[in-house]
Amino acid sequence: MKKKYYKCSKLVLIIIVFLFLLTIFPSAICKMNCDTVKPVSVNEVNVDNRGNIIVFTANQEWLSRIYLLNMDGSVIRFFEYEFYRFVDLEVVNNEVYVAEAFAPRVYKVDLETGDLELIIDDWTMYYFYGLVFDGTYFYVDEWDLNRYDINGVKDGMASFDETVYGSAWDGSYIWMLGDENWIKCWNVSSWPTLDRVTENEFAPPSPNCRGLWFDGEFFWTAESLDGQLGYIYQFDYAGKIVNQWLEPAFSGWSACTISKIICGDANDDGEVNVGDAVYLINFVFNGGPEPTPFCSGDANGDGEVNIGDSVYLINYVFKGGPAPVQNCCD
Repeated sequence: MKKKYYKCSKLVLIIIVFLFLLTIFPSAICKMNCDTVKPVSVNEVNVDNRGNIIVFTANQEWLSRIYLLNMDGSVIRFFEYEFYRFVDLEVVNNEVYVAEAFAPRVYKVDLETGDLELIIDDWTMYYFYGLVFDGTYFYVDEWDLNRYDINGVKDGMASFDETVYGSAWDGSYIWMLGDENWIKCWNVSSWPTLDRVTENEFAPPSPNCRGLWFDGEFFWTAESLDGQLGYIYQFDYAGKIVNQWLEPAFSGWSACTISKIICGDANDDGEVNVGDAVYLINFVFNGGPEPTPFCSGDANGDGEVNIGDSVYLINYVFKGGPAPVQNCCD
């Protein structure tokens, strides 16, 4: 037992001494080791669903909520708004946009504070429900399909007599969930002409679905039921359910996911501290586990994960140096 304790203590001492040397002589140690350790680019590693959270809109009478949920469906927090009715969601560059039905508006949502930034404000309309972004334009449904750029400047409309509860873009087509309990597929490449692609269409997983979003592989929607909780669904192109979560409260409307990544939190424990520097040292020099997700290890934002990120974190934690960057995984 004493021998085992001695080995453990010796290892801890070595790590502490090494970290201390890094704080005093970071450039010298980097010169000794950085040439022999090949840096790994964050662009060479695919970030998986670890670190994702669910964003969910729900309504009850004159109140609306935007929920943040863990991937097991548990509530992280929610923001409540009076005299709003938030409906369809969209994600652009890992930022969430929401359509407001009581007034024809689209907001960008600050998921840290709940603040709303007005993006589209078109009072020539009566309401908005479906919201989708094709990489260049937002498409918002009223009685016609209206198109706006990322700054909210209108770029015309297409004649469109459909009641739409949610819209999604899959990289090629716009998919729209309507009141007929059917998800329709539209080609908008000849805008403002809309071409319906009927052979792609299918029924949603429930007749009470609202909202539609595509995550790159699967669609998402939520149930809107009176007097009981519905489900958030993730489903495939045939309407087959892949995952489902019980809604936390209120009558659901839409759901999507975004990445919750803390730059510098290499060991994925929700904090940035010396443990992350040790974790990176173990990864770089000893073949230990990689950061989770990988890009979170890029504390200095240079596009690579290497010993420089460990030095950067040590300088931040012990010497009040600059904080980890905010956009390591963008």
